[in-house]
Amino acid sequence: MKPLSGVTVLELGMVMQVPLAGQMLGDYGADVIKIERPPRGDIMRDLDEVGTAREEMSCYYAAVGCNKRTLCLDLKQDEGREVLGKLIDNADVLIHNFRPGAMERLGFGYDEVSKRNPRLVYAVGYAFGAKGPLSGMPGQDMLAQSLSGFAMNGVEPGGRPRLTATPIVDYATAASLSQGVLAALLGRERSGKGDLVTTSLFDVAIAMQLLETSSRALYDYRTDWVQYAMIFKTSDGWITVLTLFRDNPLQLMCMAFGEDDMSADPLLANSTLQRKHADIVQEKFGPVMERYTTDECVKRLSKTDILCAPVMDLDDTLKHPQTLQNDILREVDIPGHGSVQLVGNPVKLASQGKEMPRPPAALGEFSSEILSDFGYSENEIRDFQERGVIT
Repeated sequence: MKPLSGVTVLELGMVMQVPLAGQMLGDYGADVIKIERPPRGDIMRDLDEVGTAREEMSCYYAAVGCNKRTLCLDLKQDEGREVLGKLIDNADVLIHNFRPGAMERLGFGYDEVSKRNPRLVYAVGYAFGAKGPLSGMPGQDMLAQSLSGFAMNGVEPGGRPRLTATPIVDYATAASLSQGVLAALLGRERSGKGDLVTTSLFDVAIAMQLLETSSRALYDYRTDWVQYAMIFKTSDGWITVLTLFRDNPLQLMCMAFGEDDMSADPLLANSTLQRKHADIVQEKFGPVMERYTTDECVKRLSKTDILCAPVMDLDDTLKHPQTLQNDILREVDIPGHGSVQLVGNPVKLASQGKEMPRPPAALGEFSSEILSDFGYSENEIRDFQERGVIT
């Protein structure tokens, strides 16, 4: 049995943060009910311009929509809000990422909901927080990167900020939110009471910089991990070489390729000087690397205990033997595409085994089934359909 079997999660969220958290909880066996508003539903359903143009499933929605049932519910109607209230009364977890005040205006803020269902775990993923000068600002991963200092990490003073293309803050926030939900569920087993779980893109982006924050707080210096990395061109690609944990990495690099010791130059005598004069190291050692393939460079450098790795394209990474060995990809049945490989949960429980996940559902695909599960009759469900309460 999966650890969250029997746990009902109501997901009212859009884009990546909360939908991914919902999928993570679904991976552990929770019955995740994704509640969307007509007619559009989650923005992720049409954010993929290619899929939308083809009138097929959005690839982005497919990435975060597994292991859920969908309910399309019009919360502008009194009956829609009544349905949501009944679901909340019988649910274990509610997660959302609406702006502060939105759920309160609907009558489903934490204070109201916790009175009607004291055992409910109420989890919110904010953009910047529940209160404060940024609380009402629309949130997004790259905005959190910008406001948190993340985009300036590794950038020289006066240099151009760098945004990370992969929504790393969204992912980390989803993982943090699901972690909080799991902790609250464990706490409920002991106390019998639910809890309010909150986090935000902004907080998580700052938390990810805990080492950088510590260096400023303790010794007033700016940690820059990028300075420890050098990227060299090879005859067929690129390789990253780290100077971390080695007193004289350049000397070891020269040994690996049978070159004269370039660290004999006083400007390059140790790792600190080599980082300071990285441009000279690149100028002197770059031509050496370009004579060899990436694989050969990795083999030679590894023999001298230099930390290095090839720079790979995602397509190559997904085919790599280590990726296959780790079983991070899972087969998902996508309508119109058959079985495709998508990224699964990186955390695995040995007791769960491996199975094909529930594929991403169409908007409102399980509306009737869900309402039936919560005690509504066929006549009531048909009436809701006719009046557009559910779709």
